[in-house]
Amino acid sequence: MAISDDELLDVIAQEALIDRARLVREATLEDIGLDSVDLVSVVFAIEEKYHVEIAEDAFAKTGNLGDFLDTLKAQIEKTKA
Repeated sequence: MAISDDELLDVIAQEALIDRARLVREATLEDIGLDSVDLVSVVFAIEEKYHVEIAEDAFAKTGNLGDFLDTLKAQIEKTKA
């Protein structure tokens, strides 16, 4: 079962305390106020929710929220396989 953007965006909004309406794929992480501490919190929450382990260096080339979501989904699928 594929993970949807909406599922991940809900986790991001909850963990980073960001208004869900601000979370659009085109936004940069800086635009929405997602800092490194928030990223760690989000990744931990995703790992716990989906029972996966996400590589620490997976987000090195993340430019916007869409890239972040795509990387999360790829990491989830990779560890579930």
